[in-house]
Amino acid sequence: MTQMTNPPALPNDWWTAAECAAYLGIARGTWAAYVAREQAPAPERMFGRSPAWRPQTVKSWAESRPRHGK
Repeated sequence: MTQMTNPPALPNDWWTAAECAAYLGIARGTWAAYVAREQAPAPERMFGRSPAWRPQTVKSWAESRPRHGK
């Protein structure tokens, strides 16, 4: 029986979907839905099967995204 190992952590200059969602204060599923509907930036890189974004990309997108009532 082979033992499974944990995948390596992403470098600090990349965010997972969970980290993007945490920065925005939303659920990870909400972030995934935004990406799927092309309302958020597409992943810039894949680490194995994990999509990743540069923090500055997410921050810039968050600053420019439309908000209700504005």
